[in-house]
Amino acid sequence: MDLIGILRKLGDRVGIIEMSSAEKEASAPAKIQTRTITLSELMMTVQISDVHELAERPADLSVPFEDIFKAAGHDAEKAGWTVERLQEFLNSDRIRKMSRDDAQRATLQMLTEENVDAADIIKDAIFRDQALDAFEDSISKKRQRWRADQQQLLSDLSARMKQVEKEIAAEEERWSNWRRQKRQRERDMAHAVGFLIDRPVISIDNE
Repeated sequence: MDLIGILRKLGDRVGIIEMSSAEKEASAPAKIQTRTITLSELMMTVQISDVHELAERPADLSVPFEDIFKAAGHDAEKAGWTVERLQEFLNSDRIRKMSRDDAQRATLQMLTEENVDAADIIKDAIFRDQALDAFEDSISKKRQRWRADQQQLLSDLSARMKQVEKEIAAEEERWSNWRRQKRQRERDMAHAVGFLIDRPVISIDNE
């Protein structure tokens, strides 16, 4: 199930984790709170037709993910904070050495200091997920058509192979019959000329 399906299964409303606005003093321990947001508020419009067109290219599985996001309408220059930038932050040496709770607090603190809404990053992640799902769906349908064509080709080839086998068997039978007739004719000739010469002069093939 994709991310959207999971969210819909859990419910239309989800909690966005963020730093408490009342806890910005360096001396005070950072507190985490959540705010409720609807799934529709996190959704962005994916240009499905452009993604489908991209998937129809011959080298579909070689298309970079970034090209898929771009075809879906993602503007990297205007994106600001993205889920990929968040991943880079989380993979930094400083954050990777922290416990999950400490890493979460450091992440939310950093977003607060840079005035980044966590919802925007989640929107970016959902958008990318939708784009990848749309691309996969297009390729899946194309592959189904391709497999159906290949199965039909195999069926046609199998039928043709059986026909060729029959033709070969029939030709081999005709050849065998001709050779039997040839040998019989040679025996008849050898028998006839045997009354005229005392040595065999007719060649007779072995069976």
